Amino acid sequence: MGVNAKCRNCGKDADSDSFKLHYKFKMMVCPNCFSGKTEQQQKAAVQKKETPVRPAGWDHEDEYLEKMSRLKQKEENHSFTKIPGTDQVMYACVSCKYSFRYHPLKKIPPNCPYCNAEIPKLRLYNFL
Repeated sequence: MGVNAKCRNCGKDADSDSFKLHYKFKMMVCPNCFSGKTEQQQKAAVQKKETPVRPAGWDHEDEYLEKMSRLKQKEENHSFTKIPGTDQVMYACVSCKYSFRYHPLKKIPPNCPYCNAEIPKLRLYNFL
C-alpha cells in the first residue's frame, strides 16, 4: 500500500500505486476511471434523470420487452467479421475503434489490447 492520491478525473481517493495513464484523458487516473466505470456511472445517472414518461397500462411485461429489444440492438452493434480459413474473427472495439483478431473459442485476447475494454460475448452459430 502506498500513498493515497486524489484522481483528477473523478475526485475520489485511491492508492497511488494503482494509478494508470489513460489514453483519452492523457493523465494519470484511478482504476475506476481507467476501466470506464466512472463514465458508465455518470451516464447511468443522466439516464435515470431522463426516464421517459410511460403510457397508461405500462407493466412488467412491457418493461421486459423493451429491455430485450435494447439488448438485441446492443448485440447487433458489435462489429465482428469472420476471417476466412481460420477460427478467428476481426473485432473493432466499441470504445476505441481499434481492430484486432479475436479467437472466440479460446477467448484470446480477453480484453482489447489498446484500451483494455471487455470484449462482448459472441454467439458462435453466426460465424462458424
